[in-house]
Amino acid sequence: MNGISILFLFLLLIPIIISFNPRLSLIFSSAIYLLLSVFLLFSLLFGFTKLSLMFPFSVQLNDLFGLSNASNSDHITYLTSIPYLNFSYLFDSLSLLFGFLIAFLGFIASLYSVNYLYEEHYKNKSLFVILFNGFIISMLFVVFSANGLSFLIFWEIMSILSFFLVLFEYEKEESKKAANLYIIMTHIGTFFIFLLFLYMFTKTGSFSFEAWKRLGISGSLSAAGMLTIFILTMLGFGMKAGIFPLHVWLPKAHPEAPSGVSALMSGIMIKTAIYMMIRFYFEFMQSYGWGFGFTVLLIGALTLIYGVLNAGIQDNIKRLLAYSSMENIGIMLMALGLAMIFYSQNMFLLCAFALMALLFHIMNHALFKGLLFLGSGAIASQAHTKDMNKLGGLIKKMPKTSFIFLIGVLSAATLPPFNGFVSEWMIYQSLLMASSVNVEIIRIFTPIFASVMALAGGLAALAFVKAYGISFLGRARSQRANNAKEPPFLMLVSMSILAFLCFLLGIFSFIGLLPINKAVEEITNVSIYKNIAISYGSIVTLPKYSLGVISPVGLLLAGIVFISAIYLFIKIFGNMKTKVFETFACGLENKDAYNISDAQISQNICNAGDNNNNNDDINVYAKRNNSQYSSTGFSQPLRRIFSGLYNIKEHLINEEYKRKYFFPIKNYVFKAGDLFEYFYNSFAEKFLDKISKLRARIQGGVVQTYIAYIVGTLIILLIWFSWFHHAL
Repeated sequence: MNGISILFLFLLLIPIIISFNPRLSLIFSSAIYLLLSVFLLFSLLFGFTKLSLMFPFSVQLNDLFGLSNASNSDHITYLTSIPYLNFSYLFDSLSLLFGFLIAFLGFIASLYSVNYLYEEHYKNKSLFVILFNGFIISMLFVVFSANGLSFLIFWEIMSILSFFLVLFEYEKEESKKAANLYIIMTHIGTFFIFLLFLYMFTKTGSFSFEAWKRLGISGSLSAAGMLTIFILTMLGFGMKAGIFPLHVWLPKAHPEAPSGVSALMSGIMIKTAIYMMIRFYFEFMQSYGWGFGFTVLLIGALTLIYGVLNAGIQDNIKRLLAYSSMENIGIMLMALGLAMIFYSQNMFLLCAFALMALLFHIMNHALFKGLLFLGSGAIASQAHTKDMNKLGGLIKKMPKTSFIFLIGVLSAATLPPFNGFVSEWMIYQSLLMASSVNVEIIRIFTPIFASVMALAGGLAALAFVKAYGISFLGRARSQRANNAKEPPFLMLVSMSILAFLCFLLGIFSFIGLLPINKAVEEITNVSIYKNIAISYGSIVTLPKYSLGVISPVGLLLAGIVFISAIYLFIKIFGNMKTKVFETFACGLENKDAYNISDAQISQNICNAGDNNNNNDDINVYAKRNNSQYSSTGFSQPLRRIFSGLYNIKEHLINEEYKRKYFFPIKNYVFKAGDLFEYFYNSFAEKFLDKISKLRARIQGGVVQTYIAYIVGTLIILLIWFSWFHHAL
């Protein structure tokens, strides 16, 4: 077994070792992550929690490395000579579930990147492979860590490697800005996490999660202590999760990272923060009032609505998906808040149901958001743009990608029979079941939160109708979109796997709920799987509390019947003659009068508005035939209604136009920035200005003043050392 442990770690490191051949390295890493994900899933399902063979922790190495295996079969500790720093690893059901998701998404992203890396023509491919695999491995160590200091080490490694991946296209100004913002925000969050861990150390005298869990079980934490832990947890881990209003890095960083990395960051990295929140709120502080859960519920609702409102107005497809991830983090926080409320009221069955809904949505979001980011990468690699205003008509150029992306869109828009619908339905059920809580405020506000979630669902549907419709339907809005083609085979395969799972878990949700039940049972001591009713394989309810049932399978069958009826109708009556009329061209009565061929028109549809094109007659005709909704135009009503929530910059530019009697062309330039990014930038600017003025006053250039500083410092040090000496 010890030889196997060393071999397995070596296999994990091989993709980095052979990074000089990026394609081979990525193929090998995809195989390793697939093997690891299968192993972790089986360990979760069948209880094989002694995973020491994954790490080189063996009896023969004890004397050499100071290794000590804990008595608990799922807890492994590697001792160091540094006080309090023990590399402890915990393999319980919750960590195994998150480890499985990381490994599986790592497999998909690696397989995708085999082709994607060459389609995007990245310069330093070997560096990408090293950073990419290091990032995935560091995430695995984060969720398996059972010591505060070792957790912080791997958390920092994960953050730094993801920073370099966001910065990978460092020639682009946007990448540099996004990476800088990300590293600043993530280290502010890490600072609060460090304070949190220090506070836990003062209460337990240890950085061990096991000691922190014993503190929670003892119930010895005061109200002030629990409030301190709660605030530091929300600030520290909330920064990484992208909660409102600590989210400003998320819509900047995710679009700039390579698409495989974006899928990992959005699909699972930001969920590591939710993982630690679950640890703290259900293990390390176990006796608290309903107010903590209600606060999390409120923050989740604000994150949800702010994220989806911003997603709807984006023109950059990856930026739209990033804000959608913020929206889904809000949904997860709402489920977490509900679970905390039920837990505080000792309603463990309802708590278990809400936790199951939360973990199922984490799994589902990892699948459909991973799919959408990979799909957006396929679009960007073939059409060479992420701007939806320059896309269009891709359904004809990329039909396979179009179908796969549609499945991701339907899942993200929470439409049956796809997986996003089932987990959100469970969260709706949890919100409505909160009416049984014996707290008046909870009874009043949970229906309001359910309404907010329903509104957000409609806005999410609007955003994804825009994402799919503007990108794939209509005509090509640029020559680059007109020249797009299907991505290579492995990119399609990796996306197809995720699309299939989105459909499978929507129809047969019990497949995904089986491993989740293990984690929920460990936390709440309630086997939720024995108490729920799974109707038609999909819809999960608690029979005692259920307020409604709907069947995705039934809707799927109804949809198949409806589509079949339409198909038969077209087949039977589709041979009727169609009358064709010339489109009225607003002044250009007959294109033949200008000797304009159809080929010229087709070519100039993509070049309309090009100042270098000298054939004004063709341009006029092309513009009129190319008139269709743009991404900006589609979201204009939303932008006007909620204008106070956006930092919008817009203006008109008049272009010169040579033809007599025609009005000049007006180009509408629009840029949507994040309102809170503007606030933070303004605050930082004012703060730095005050610091600069204070520094100027301190450094006045007067020698006597500097001497006074030295004397004052010496006096303060003498007083401090004198006090310290007496204290000893």
